[in-house]
Amino acid sequence: MGDIENEVLRALLEAQEERPELAAILAFYADLYEVLYRAKAGLPAPWLEDAATRQVRLEIGQPQLTFDRLGLAAAAFCPLVGEVWQVLVSHNPSWAAEGMHWPPEVQVSQAQEVFERWGTLTAPIVAQGGALETVSDPTAVREAQAVAFALAAYLQQAADDVLPELDLEKWQWATCPVCGGQPNLALLDQERGGRRLICSRCDASWTYVRVGCPFCGSKETQTYYPSEDGLYRLYVCSSYKHYLKTVDLRAARRPVYPAVERLLMVGMDLAAQQAGYGPQTG
Repeated sequence: MGDIENEVLRALLEAQEERPELAAILAFYADLYEVLYRAKAGLPAPWLEDAATRQVRLEIGQPQLTFDRLGLAAAAFCPLVGEVWQVLVSHNPSWAAEGMHWPPEVQVSQAQEVFERWGTLTAPIVAQGGALETVSDPTAVREAQAVAFALAAYLQQAADDVLPELDLEKWQWATCPVCGGQPNLALLDQERGGRRLICSRCDASWTYVRVGCPFCGSKETQTYYPSEDGLYRLYVCSSYKHYLKTVDLRAARRPVYPAVERLLMVGMDLAAQQAGYGPQTG
């Protein structure tokens, strides 16, 4: 487990003391991330194309990863799904009697479906919304969540490996240059307030134009609501009816970790969804 991962886990523990109203979700993600971070260290490096082909992908707006390049094999993936399931059960004891019903081959095929069809893997469970809720069987929803979280470990490790190989100045799109996922968080930098989008699936970040909705491109239909301390902003698009949580680093008085800020901003998820705005799920 790397330094950043340890810092994220430490920040989650500190946040539980500072934000007791969010203690339950913060404790869940602390346990979940510990499992995922430990798993990342043993995952295979993704297969990458040559530098020229990577450059072409950047210029035409194609992400670098496809599912087959992740090196996902049932022998390693399914035990990780099992560990994630145990974390889910430990925080939702009523699920214990259900068990995990999907056999290994179904878990792997489900992971491919998640990769190809579902844009967001890391939205807080309490504000989930989107594709996972379209599954009618509650048990299937929970199993899909375990598969999605396990897949996130592969995608995040792939992003760690892939990003140093990319010239992101060539990337002009709102979707992730690594895995093709959509952003569910943005950062405004400390110097000029430039915007960086954060992928909801692999946590990759990339520079994107400051003004306008990243989902429909409109510069006229987006507005934002700031938090009292100015650290957070909730951007909403009246045309696309989607929202994007944003952290203004110019107002930060502590280290900021996207994996933690997503959770501390869960109130904005709820407010936006109650107002009829949807999460970014692809």
